[in-house]
Amino acid sequence: MLDRSDACPFVLVSAPAGTGKTALVADWVAAGEEQDRTAWITFEGTDVAFWPGLFGCLESLGVAVSPDTVRGDESPLDRQVRRTVAEAVSCQPERLTVVVDGYELLSADVAEDLDFLLRHTGDRLRLVMATRADPVLPLYRYRLDDMVVEVRMSDLAFTDEEAGELILRAGVNLTQGSVGALNARTKGWAAGLRFGAQLLRLRPDPDDAVAEIVGDTGNIAEYLVGEVLAAQSPEVRALLLATSVPDTIQPGLGEALAGPTAERTLTFLTRDNVFIEPVPGRTGCYRYHPLFRDLLRAVLAYESPDEMRRLQRTAAEWYAHDGQVTESVGHFVAIEAWEEAAAEVVDDLAVGQLLLDDSTSALTRSLRSIPSELEDPASTVVRATLALGAGDTTSFTNELAQVRIGSGQRSGSHLWATNVSVRVLEAVGAQASEDPSEAMSLATAAEQALDAPDRGPKGSSRPELIALVILSKGIAALRQGRLAAADAMFKSGVAAAAAAGSEAVLVECLGYQAVIACRRGKLSRAAKLGARAIDAAERIGVTPDRLAATWVALAWVEMERYDLRLAADHVQSVERLDLPLRDPVPPAFLAMVRARLQMAHGDRLGALNGLEQAAAGIMDEHGWLGRQLRIELAHVRVAAGEPAAVAQVEGLDDEPEAALVVGLAQLQLGGPNAANAAMSTVLSKRAAVPIQVSGWLVECARRLHDGPSGRARVALERALTLASPERVRRPFHEAPSVVRQLLMRDQQLSAEHQWLFEISMGPSRRLSVRKPALAAVAASPSELVVEELTEKEQEVLGHLADLLTTEEIASVMYISVNTIRTHVRNILRKLGVTRRNDAVRRARELRLLPQ
Repeated sequence: MLDRSDACPFVLVSAPAGTGKTALVADWVAAGEEQDRTAWITFEGTDVAFWPGLFGCLESLGVAVSPDTVRGDESPLDRQVRRTVAEAVSCQPERLTVVVDGYELLSADVAEDLDFLLRHTGDRLRLVMATRADPVLPLYRYRLDDMVVEVRMSDLAFTDEEAGELILRAGVNLTQGSVGALNARTKGWAAGLRFGAQLLRLRPDPDDAVAEIVGDTGNIAEYLVGEVLAAQSPEVRALLLATSVPDTIQPGLGEALAGPTAERTLTFLTRDNVFIEPVPGRTGCYRYHPLFRDLLRAVLAYESPDEMRRLQRTAAEWYAHDGQVTESVGHFVAIEAWEEAAAEVVDDLAVGQLLLDDSTSALTRSLRSIPSELEDPASTVVRATLALGAGDTTSFTNELAQVRIGSGQRSGSHLWATNVSVRVLEAVGAQASEDPSEAMSLATAAEQALDAPDRGPKGSSRPELIALVILSKGIAALRQGRLAAADAMFKSGVAAAAAAGSEAVLVECLGYQAVIACRRGKLSRAAKLGARAIDAAERIGVTPDRLAATWVALAWVEMERYDLRLAADHVQSVERLDLPLRDPVPPAFLAMVRARLQMAHGDRLGALNGLEQAAAGIMDEHGWLGRQLRIELAHVRVAAGEPAAVAQVEGLDDEPEAALVVGLAQLQLGGPNAANAAMSTVLSKRAAVPIQVSGWLVECARRLHDGPSGRARVALERALTLASPERVRRPFHEAPSVVRQLLMRDQQLSAEHQWLFEISMGPSRRLSVRKPALAAVAASPSELVVEELTEKEQEVLGHLADLLTTEEIASVMYISVNTIRTHVRNILRKLGVTRRNDAVRRARELRLLPQ
């Protein structure tokens, strides 16, 4: 940047203490070819006034000036003097460079005279000013006229690679992740990195000690106190301490904390480089350097603990009034005002946010230590919510029971919000209850509570609660075996979740829709729904446990298509999930898919054991899910040559799956004609395609019982025709040997249905569906017209390029996770892609990001 200053009369290097301003300029001068035409003056505290120092530099470079005739204060120059100096400089044969280090130009008179010299010396003077505070020169005019090169703190900040080299040279070995964490903590501040390296060098495990690099102790604190805080007036010092309480100082909050002139003073402080900066894309918002903020908070807590508590409460109440529940709760928790924090969560109907956020979210972290002895309804609701989110059903049940017991004590403005919160928690908790009918009743009650005409002040401002309740209703309907109703509910849940910006619920609804599509034999639809769910999860960063139903559905699809490797990969994706599944639907379907895989690999005993364990774990064993597991168990046993196992599906032969088991058993018992009644149910159109295909293969075997026949071939052809659109292969692999032999002998049928013999050769991966239009865009990026990104979206894009998660971006930018997700969706839409990585790649192609 400095090398590009040849055509500029003014170079400004403006940044806080310890950022390397002097080191940079000195190195640049030493590396250049104009040392003999460069003079340097450093101002230290009460040094000489500006003009004698500057004129002394010019005289040392051969300019005929008389520095002794200039007054030693900051009064205006005589007009004749400045004209004479300007003429003398402009007559020089070559350009001269003067470096002014450490001078803070605050005098309007000096600025006016210096501006005159810069404008009237032709191209023969270049002034380089290294300073901690912006001079009062008309920088806006210089920018307009291309007269200035500016180097700021962001330009001087070390990159991770540079920070790693600095730390290594200091004798400290850190992993790449630890270097990144340290550099993020110091924001690339050179002095902070050096002090950090000194501390880490004394630690036996430097990687574990990176978290100890804070701004309120040791050398960093001493440096910041001596170089920054001590230089401020008492009024500014008080403002710095007061406004250090929040992570981000928003318009109005600064005034609430530090008085009516706070915002104006903060603006001046950014110009003075007091380790405070405007937040990009957020007008009127400011934030301190993390280490400086550590120091200010420590000083405030030490000097005025009561004032610290008062300011924390002021910030909490301000955020609460502004509807920023996470920030409000954080400040209440900081002063252990737990009841107020819990009341804020309940009154703001944030239980849904608390349920849907992962364990690392700011709101969850703030509330995790809420005392168990608090008995007020709001605190109990919060503890119940945290327990439900963590899968601790025992604690959830106990806490919720306490709310019910004390429900008569609730009154006032909390009543409606508390009631709604409890109803929603009951609905979500009932997803894993023993009785799906009760689960449906509780979900319906929650829906009615949300839609009550006497709703509180928040009304329906929490649409994610509606989406959660719809999801719960859908799961209850699915557990009842009402597939059409459940599918409609999940479809409605997708729309509600999209409107609420709740990708977690959207992903779950899509996953359950995929499960229903599998159960109906619509494999292509299931695959598409699964791909949508995975795309949404990857795009926004949804926690993996929300994809449980999706992975089960995709495993089911690949099993039916007999891609055993992909099916096994998807099964493992479910098994790797850390959190327990909240309802019995995915585990039940997973057990069936795993059993089919084991049977395909010849592990009959493993398949039987897995299904028996799954059936024993189903609380509503006589419900729809229990029946499905019993039918699958009977199918495995009959297929393994145990026709007597058909007794397990007695009374269920009105279901096509059970009727198929009956038909197989009767075929094995040597009574092909006795299977007629069962097969009529299997072959009916209400049966799913894979069941019909299996039925026609059983019918083929029946016709082959008395020898080859044309009717057997017709049955086989019918099975192939039904299976072809969805590529259903499993029934053919599991068909009786006589049927497989007929297929292999019939060259015409084999030739017409080559798809049956295809083997997947693709790499093991997550399913990915990319639209052709997007593929075309990727092939010819220059033809795409991209809608312009906003400043906020551009900032989010930069963080995506740094591989930050949604939560990390929200933390860095000090805004909510849902807002970040909205920005990510907009970025993906504008760039015409569906994934985060594709967005970064596309942005680099369009030069929206550095290559």
